[in-house]
Amino acid sequence: MEKTIYRLDDKISFRKCDLFDDDKLSHGDCTNFDTKEKNWKTYYCCNNYGIHLHCTTHPEIELNTWFDEEYGEMYLGCPKCKEPIEMVENYKQTINRCLRMLNIEEFKNAKLVRLDDWYVPEIKEKEKIESGYWINTQVKTDKDGDTIIVVYVGHKGTNEKAQFFIKPEKLQLSNDHKDLDPAKILTKIEVTFKNKKVIQEFDEI
Repeated sequence: MEKTIYRLDDKISFRKCDLFDDDKLSHGDCTNFDTKEKNWKTYYCCNNYGIHLHCTTHPEIELNTWFDEEYGEMYLGCPKCKEPIEMVENYKQTINRCLRMLNIEEFKNAKLVRLDDWYVPEIKEKEKIESGYWINTQVKTDKDGDTIIVVYVGHKGTNEKAQFFIKPEKLQLSNDHKDLDPAKILTKIEVTFKNKKVIQEFDEI
């Protein structure tokens, strides 16, 4: 299995050990672990929060740590570089920096959603209601970056549906004429915006 070393700065790099995500029955490549008994088995857990610091110049080498009691300071060191790296922050803060770096990779392709009066996380949800109808909702973003709430309503047991578009920023309510006529399902739909109420009534002819 290919190993990955992440660069934190010019002197410190880091890796995730095999115990990063969960305790395991084997310590794997973790070099600072503890054990605990669970369900009559011995599990290994990492004392470094699953993060191990390596030398950036020699990334295959894990850094040693030692504490200078005379000056009350902690240092990191690479056996090859033989130059101590002074910790300008405590060890836990360095680990937290590494975790934040990992989050960059984790969230680099995440969808950006504005959260204010009208923006909500993108969702896709099918409501369970005690009636002869089903409701399915989606929240999307249009080409202008505005929110579109799509509401599908249909009779249970059929895929035919009426489709409504609610645009909170534009204070608009409309329906898709290519789908089922809303009058075959609803008599009225009412949407309350921040400073406006829109009501549509349907009469089946």
